[in-house]
Amino acid sequence: MKVKLYVVLLSIVTGILSGCELTRPNQQVVPVSDAQQPELGEFDPAAYYLNLETLNEDQIFNELELLLLDPQQGNNGIKLGLIYAYKKSPVKNPHRAHALFNKALASDQVFTQRGMLVALNDQIADSLRWLHKYEDLASTQQQQEDLLQQQIGALKMQLDELTRIEQQLNERN
Repeated sequence: MKVKLYVVLLSIVTGILSGCELTRPNQQVVPVSDAQQPELGEFDPAAYYLNLETLNEDQIFNELELLLLDPQQGNNGIKLGLIYAYKKSPVKNPHRAHALFNKALASDQVFTQRGMLVALNDQIADSLRWLHKYEDLASTQQQQEDLLQQQIGALKMQLDELTRIEQQLNERN
């Protein structure tokens, strides 16, 4: 009798514990990269950026000239921003890239991989902030060096004057 009770109790506990697994919804896990696949003909900023890596300087200049003909058309602003943000671009300009990304992100324009552009824009903003801090420090250091040079010049003049006075005193004695 105790054995039957033990088997029944063990069966109930096992059923309860495995019941959680049985009631779990059967949802397919979708990787983030697959969640927003661009449709055919849609602009893909990540693919465009990767394409920039395959271009030489002349091809980048040609692409830039084409985009500058009508920077307001379609995704040209984002493309220009990506060209200006590209690390090996002959026209790299993080200030312009940041401004173009801010404009594109503030607009109602819908484009894929908005998150990638937000992240890239945030990185550009951080790098610009550090660049400005560095420039401020360099400017302050330059001002301090200039001040020290002026003080050195004044001390040299005083030393020359004292040397001249000492020579005059030695001549009298």
